[in-house]
Amino acid sequence: MKKLKVAFIAGFMEGFSEEKLELFTKYQKEMEKIAKRMDFELINYSEIIKEVPQAIAAREDMDAKEVDFVLLFHPSYIMGTLVYEILKTRAHIGLWAIEEFRDEGPMPLAAMVNLEQNTSTVVHNFLGKPKKFKWFFGDIDGKYFKNRFEITIKVLSAIKALRNARVGQIGKLADGHINHMVNEREIYKNLGVDVLRDYEVEDIIKLGEEVPADLIAQEIDNIKSCRVSRVSKDKIVDSIKMYLAIRKICKEENYKAVAFSCWPKLMPTKEMVGCLVNSRLNSAGIVAGCEADVLSTVSMLVLRNLTGKITALMDLPKFDESDDSLLLWHCGSAPIEMANDRGVVLEKHYFADYAESVKNCGPITDLVFKKGVVTVFRLVKESGHFYYFTGKFFDEEKKSFNGSRGWVNELKLYGEPIGAMDMANTLLTNGLPHHFPMVMEDVGKYLEEFAYWLDLKKIKRLDYKDYLYV
Repeated sequence: MKKLKVAFIAGFMEGFSEEKLELFTKYQKEMEKIAKRMDFELINYSEIIKEVPQAIAAREDMDAKEVDFVLLFHPSYIMGTLVYEILKTRAHIGLWAIEEFRDEGPMPLAAMVNLEQNTSTVVHNFLGKPKKFKWFFGDIDGKYFKNRFEITIKVLSAIKALRNARVGQIGKLADGHINHMVNEREIYKNLGVDVLRDYEVEDIIKLGEEVPADLIAQEIDNIKSCRVSRVSKDKIVDSIKMYLAIRKICKEENYKAVAFSCWPKLMPTKEMVGCLVNSRLNSAGIVAGCEADVLSTVSMLVLRNLTGKITALMDLPKFDESDDSLLLWHCGSAPIEMANDRGVVLEKHYFADYAESVKNCGPITDLVFKKGVVTVFRLVKESGHFYYFTGKFFDEEKKSFNGSRGWVNELKLYGEPIGAMDMANTLLTNGLPHHFPMVMEDVGKYLEEFAYWLDLKKIKRLDYKDYLYV
């Protein structure tokens, strides 16, 4: 993955105090430390820009180097014509001003005044093609720089990782899941993600038979902590074969994620599901969504890029008003690392208890999520809109269905508390798809900024009423 490129540059207008110009040299060294810690490429421009030709040359150089984010440092006042030339860059913009070093007498820097001028220039001087920017203020370790900057770096890095990411849809969209249909061209337009349909379920089964026995044995050993219940060993071995086949394809095709369709093909063909396949892929760092749901899979990839943590794809079968909670559950495809101390049971799929034709169907990862924070995030409406909510897994003994599951309380939609039925009404009345990508971390602030840079629109909160309303 290509690293985010950040340019650090400063300007100055003769006639203002030069007393804080040395801060730029000091902060260049500090920025180098931050770049190493956060793993981005830093391009320091040591010469302070004072003339228009310098500004033009710097901007052309940044664009030639394909810089992603330009951080323009205001150690004092900068002439607007210089700033305007730098703002013409193709990169996103950060504007950073320092605080005055005295509170009375002649104002030495006018950096805050200049920051106000320059944020206004970004908004007002680029009609028809408005630019994105973020302001910063004060010391490099201060409250208005450090956290704000680190959020931006993490988000822009995640966005860059999405650009031209390849996502493979393996098999057809699950029967009846027409609410998960999506226009792949819209996904590319909004996110830069390529969706490819080069493999069928039958291809994976065939390739799985070619996997070396020693690799299969090694992977079986990797899940030896899982208890085995009613599912037969051959179903577990077949799952491992398919997992290894898909893992090999992902390496060869440079897929960052796969949307794997376990039915309608896999169930009748092998009398099994893809739950353990997806579980192992996610554990291996290859994002894998269920039932060939492409947009949920891309949403999982966003969460993965932001956190570096494993993700899972859930359904939402129950709400409980008594404790304002909801149940995140799916057939059984969550990674084993998400389980609480009860551990993981490799079990039959619930279809096996109802359908004679697939009475040996499996295996799933039957587990209860460990206590902790969770974020659910999904792109919707052809990927131009989104929603997210957060909460905490609690009460591991509360009754729940077999599969991968956990009850969530302390619900917040966009950072604001929300009741269970208000959450239910928001999902239902907005007609949102029934899959729920999750990660066990609160990434709300990152998702907010992620949406800002990509011009995504929020789904509106709709609290529960007995009547419909506008």
